Amino acid sequence: MCSKDLQKETKNMEPLDKYRDSLDTVYDIMSGLDKYSTVEVLFYAAQMLSVLIDSPDVAVYTVANADYARLFAATSQNARKLGNSIKYTTMNELYDQLTDGHIYINKSGDTDLPLLAGAVYSKDEMQIILMFWGIPDEELTSRLANRLTVIISLIQNAILRAKLSLSSFRRRHHMEGTNVLDEKSFTALVKTFLEAKEKGLTECTLLEIVMGYEDYEQISLHLACNIRQSDYMGIMEGGKLYILLSNTDATNAEVVRVRLHKLGYNSVLKETMI
Repeated sequence: MCSKDLQKETKNMEPLDKYRDSLDTVYDIMSGLDKYSTVEVLFYAAQMLSVLIDSPDVAVYTVANADYARLFAATSQNARKLGNSIKYTTMNELYDQLTDGHIYINKSGDTDLPLLAGAVYSKDEMQIILMFWGIPDEELTSRLANRLTVIISLIQNAILRAKLSLSSFRRRHHMEGTNVLDEKSFTALVKTFLEAKEKGLTECTLLEIVMGYEDYEQISLHLACNIRQSDYMGIMEGGKLYILLSNTDATNAEVVRVRLHKLGYNSVLKETMI
């Protein structure tokens, strides 16, 4: 479904309002996702949805279990307002609407909830939650809800493949006997996250672990229980061990560094890939 540079494609478009009812235009924009790698799709789907719904504030949450979902991508700080992890089952009307297969429209004015939301399902199980803010009141109509329904039906296969690929990434690319990603795969993953960060679609931090006399296998065993499931350990630069902290800014990365130091491991914050 789509283009290697979504920004380039949408830049030359006439104002979207002229095409509000054009399914051809919706499909043309969405077809650009096909040219992204599976890991990239979830990032750039947020950017694409921002254009199609005409919302500056879009958040993509991946469902972690029957109660919680984790923020994967967001197009603005406002879209991050609910935090990196949400208990979506306690979101009352939003949860009820999504579980019934409907689009949620915030008619109550509850500032703790998005203005618009929809969900992507696989075999009757919720997998992805899409949230939107920054939409004028007059646009929050059944017409917009129908538009989002169509968009979700067109995009669901691409983003479900992306989530599945990301979920199995460690299993497919780990180094034997460890949970450490091999150099080629980890380098590509870090590049994807840092490029998305540059575009304002995510926050992430890269830490280099000072290995000392231990090898990466020993260190990874000690650190495995002290990083989140959404973080990644891997090798780069011919043997150096790194941790990619997803949805983590420099301030919160310091908390992780302190925790690692207490375990006996020093780490260095890296702004870019070497």
